[in-house]
Amino acid sequence: MHALSAKNYRPDIDGLRALAVLSVIAFHAFPEWLAGGFIGVDIFFVISGFLIANLILNGLNQTDFRLSAFYASRVRRLFPALILVLLSCQAFGWFALLSDEYTRLGKHVSASGIFVANWVLWGESGYFDFAAESKPLLHLWSLGIEAQYYVFWPVLLCWMVKHKFNAIWLTAILLACSLGLNLALVEQFASATFFLPFTRMWELLAGSLLALFAQSNVTSIIRIRSQCNKYTLIKHGLPLLGMLLLFLGVFFIDRHQHFPGGLALLPVMGTLLIMAAGSQSWLNQRVLSNPMLVGVGLISYPLYLWHWPLLSFANILTQAQPSAHVRMACIAIALVLSVLTYYFLERPVRFEKNLRSKSHVLIALLLITASLGLITYGADGFKSRFSHQLIQAQTADLVFDLPSSQDWYCADASNEGPRCLSSGPNPSTVVMGDSHALTIYSGLVQRFKAKGQDIGLYGGSDGCPPLLDVVIQDLGGDTRNCLTKGSQAIRRVINDPAVKDVILTSRGPMYTTGAGFGEIESAQFGTWVLYFDGEKQGLRSNEEVFMKGLATTLDALLAAHKQVTFLHDVPELGFDIRSCFTFRPISLTQQVMKTCAVRKSDFLNRTHSHRAGVNRILSERPEVKVIDLAQALCDDEWCWGSKNDVLFYMDDDHLSHRGSAYVVKQLWDK
Repeated sequence: MHALSAKNYRPDIDGLRALAVLSVIAFHAFPEWLAGGFIGVDIFFVISGFLIANLILNGLNQTDFRLSAFYASRVRRLFPALILVLLSCQAFGWFALLSDEYTRLGKHVSASGIFVANWVLWGESGYFDFAAESKPLLHLWSLGIEAQYYVFWPVLLCWMVKHKFNAIWLTAILLACSLGLNLALVEQFASATFFLPFTRMWELLAGSLLALFAQSNVTSIIRIRSQCNKYTLIKHGLPLLGMLLLFLGVFFIDRHQHFPGGLALLPVMGTLLIMAAGSQSWLNQRVLSNPMLVGVGLISYPLYLWHWPLLSFANILTQAQPSAHVRMACIAIALVLSVLTYYFLERPVRFEKNLRSKSHVLIALLLITASLGLITYGADGFKSRFSHQLIQAQTADLVFDLPSSQDWYCADASNEGPRCLSSGPNPSTVVMGDSHALTIYSGLVQRFKAKGQDIGLYGGSDGCPPLLDVVIQDLGGDTRNCLTKGSQAIRRVINDPAVKDVILTSRGPMYTTGAGFGEIESAQFGTWVLYFDGEKQGLRSNEEVFMKGLATTLDALLAAHKQVTFLHDVPELGFDIRSCFTFRPISLTQQVMKTCAVRKSDFLNRTHSHRAGVNRILSERPEVKVIDLAQALCDDEWCWGSKNDVLFYMDDDHLSHRGSAYVVKQLWDK
């Protein structure tokens, strides 16, 4: 929307919006330059809250204000560019994406078309999720939050004004509740706090509160501003202080900190100070009202919509971070597309009088677009686009869904309790561990079924190794409840006399080093800290906690007379297995990785400390059987990610179904 109506237009707010979108683009394209550029979204939230409240309050001062007209204006503002971008992504994806990628895109198109992308992305977030760079519509989570704000806030504001409630106080109470919820949950439930409206609404409410205060007593505000104008330091200093807070945010906040949390106060307070100063301060008049910034601000909405899909598709088609030249080209293309979208689509639809009654047409078009995405998702990305059997087989290796014929046999299986999966009702052998246990379980199920035996998976939780009483804290903000998902599952197995054999496996080196491996994971993970339940975090090193936890777990299982098998984990590749794909419909590199492998010497050097510690513990317990999964994938020089057109992995560290079956056949049938 424009910064207020034509009569009260403030070019400085468009300039501020330009800074917001440019910071987001800089962060997405060059995160090493502007680590906190993502706070541009928070600036947008405050601006949107301010402008929406002003529009409603100005409308309520007129006798003919109607909510239906207000929502129709929002439809004409938001829908045209969004429909164009969603359809463009859907069309380009048809030619460029593999079936699993196109399936995921279809789901996100559908979610974005009904403004629930933030909920869908929250449901996907986690250790076993795809990297953010492979989701061309990831950025539309913020549009979902704004749309959900539009659903309840205008109605509530109109109700408060009609019934003469004190809108300022009620808004302040709602703001405090949302902020309090944010601060309370951000450390333990980082993903939910980031994506869900309840914990982000306070940022929009902050802008709305400023608008309410400014319009509650215009005469008093004018008098206050008049007094402040007598003091140059106050008149010009407050917006400069606000800009300082924004600069501190973009340069000193990074994605590995707890955010939004208390750190989000920097962009929120900075934006409020700048807007509260009015348009006459030096910063607002001379800097933010600069015609170039205002011009970028006017196209900021389509620019925000276009820039990320271009960068994301470039990342997908290069199988790595694109070169600086490619990223700069994406930004340039986004600018051109944004200008064209603004002048030839957005402005005509918003301001042409004969189109103002066509909001229902735009709603229908967006619903059709969402339906196309849903059809794509339901059709598994239209695998028939690729007729070659080899392409279909390799694409299938990238998707890890356990066969639907397998049932959940455990009564307490839930997100809150231990995960429990079994190939039959009476498993005497159980696999335990993190998501790597889930992938090796796939191959073991085939082997056990062939022998008429059942096997179970207890635990199998993302980012939770099979260690008793060990807690994992991700300093990026994610706390994994491994006490419930892991420790309870181990105790259940200990107390179950029907379980005779226990197989333990996990991505051990990641836990002892506290970090992921390779460039592909550098942006995906924070730093993980292991500590024991009831013990102060960081009192011991990760390696010490892992080794002591492993020893305790093995002793507990052996004391319960279980036959224990420990699996040394598969090698981490450090690159996306898609770079080994023998065919992509479109590629920016025109080159497939010639050696889809990691050097064995590099693998052994990286995991030496972890393996030495584990082997020391195992040597003290000779009754524990040991299997090294790497033996199935490594020769004297290389540890392979793919051979004979079979992708052994589904990403950079998880086995595919065919990879799991291959490893099991190589090692268990010896």
